[in-house]
Amino acid sequence: MDMDENELKEMLEVHTQSIQGLVENQMMLAAQVQVLQAALATVLLHHPDRGQLLRTFRGYMKISKESTPQLSRHMEALEGGMLALLGQGTEPEKQ
Repeated sequence: MDMDENELKEMLEVHTQSIQGLVENQMMLAAQVQVLQAALATVLLHHPDRGQLLRTFRGYMKISKESTPQLSRHMEALEGGMLALLGQGTEPEKQ
């Protein structure tokens, strides 16, 4: 069952539109992440107990990576940025 040239062109057009839609979605998600990171940074920089936030964040990240192992590698750089923002290495000792 061979496709004629018009069918191939139509199929190519549909796939091209699908790919363009995916690229647009990816750009929107990336922009959304950047805005959320900026908003979160603004809040975190003024939070009185960043040490507790850091410990809680580490726990949630562990759960997130375990529940979505296919994404965990992609989370590493973002997690590193958040850990730095939360003051990893500067948190007070637990009492």
